[in-house]
Amino acid sequence: MSNRFAQFTTISTVLLGLIFVICSSNQIIDDDDDYIIENYIRYDDHIYDDSIKTVLLFNTRNEMSYPIISLNGGETIKLSFDDLRRENSVYNYTIIHCDANWEVSALDQNEYIDGFYEDEIFDFKYSNNTDLYYTHYNMSFPNENMKLTKSGNYVIMVYKVNEKENPILTKRFMVFESNVGITMNIKRATDVNESYFRQEIDFKINHDGYDIKDPFGRLNVVLMQNYRWDNAITGLKPKFINDTELNYDYNNSENVFDANNEFREFDIKSIRYNTIRVKKIKFEAHDKLNHVYLLPDERRSFKQYYSQADINGNFLIKRNEGTDSESEADYVKVHFTLPYTPPLNDGNLYLFGKFCDWKFKEELKLDYDTLNLRYHKEILVKQGYYNYLYCFVKDGSKNTGDISVVEGSHYETKNEYSILVYHRELNDNFDKLVGYATVADEN
Repeated sequence: MSNRFAQFTTISTVLLGLIFVICSSNQIIDDDDDYIIENYIRYDDHIYDDSIKTVLLFNTRNEMSYPIISLNGGETIKLSFDDLRRENSVYNYTIIHCDANWEVSALDQNEYIDGFYEDEIFDFKYSNNTDLYYTHYNMSFPNENMKLTKSGNYVIMVYKVNEKENPILTKRFMVFESNVGITMNIKRATDVNESYFRQEIDFKINHDGYDIKDPFGRLNVVLMQNYRWDNAITGLKPKFINDTELNYDYNNSENVFDANNEFREFDIKSIRYNTIRVKKIKFEAHDKLNHVYLLPDERRSFKQYYSQADINGNFLIKRNEGTDSESEADYVKVHFTLPYTPPLNDGNLYLFGKFCDWKFKEELKLDYDTLNLRYHKEILVKQGYYNYLYCFVKDGSKNTGDISVVEGSHYETKNEYSILVYHRELNDNFDKLVGYATVADEN
């Protein structure tokens, strides 16, 4: 009996272990937002290393532009970032082609890259006259070593030499062809129940001279607000087809966004004196950094719309007292406060904007001060000019937030909208980006 009991105990232990492993494995697979696997490569804008800061990717014609260029148009994209480590690292990069849904495409690298499949980032410089030491890295592409031969979605991945499986950052960019024409009409929502706080984007695609045999099955259209992927609208199908014109004029909510509100701002291009929204600047001995204390913000959800110029959530790196902001702009601690009572239940408030890649990052989650009845947060950023908002995220909803809770939402808000048109031809195994357009709503 004792032997049988021992065998039973052993088998039970093994089965319980297997169940634990299976459950743990399912957790790893299902919990996409936490990415328990540390070196999980995301085909998204993501920083994997806490020492990497201020990652920028833009069309070199304008440092505040979107990272999108035309195929064979002579345009280039620039990547830059700071490494706060003291030691000098050598970094390589590679480029990955993705489909319209940001999954790795079926193309091999030799089918979309002309030249090297990976290359070293040779352009770097050390910070100059800053309280916080960093190394600044730059690279531009396409370049003489690496050219792209296909349109579509791409991800650039940067990693230490011989450590390709452990990237330090990934960033999305796009290469487009002008095979179709796009016209947009931005207006307040047609639905009377939404017309005061939402915006509708009706548009048409003209493919005269470009053959699209099955627009319902072969086209993938993406509609974006302020170049945000978190609330992008996908899967839109033509409402009407008239010869070579595809009409996307809906009557419901398929092409409607919350208009939100104009962005808040702060200016830290100089830390010698108080500028926009800055209450005081103080050098703190405990971390040997300048701390910038902003004026308290206020809840705007019940206030009337007020028009003010903004940059639609963007930010600009700049130091006024210098000639090279890339290496002379310093890092400072910025303090935010938002008087608010009672505190919000069933969720958290986050600082939100392009400076955080439109992500709800743990280091940007605000804390509540029960003594002073306010939310507050301190973050490390590089000198410049910043737009931001407060966004509420309900418990259990890690990828979707509600800006209107604190900021309100008004149809008059000036936003920028972009349309991406992807096409997969009958015999192709990848999605071409055959059209792109951006329009700013001027109301």
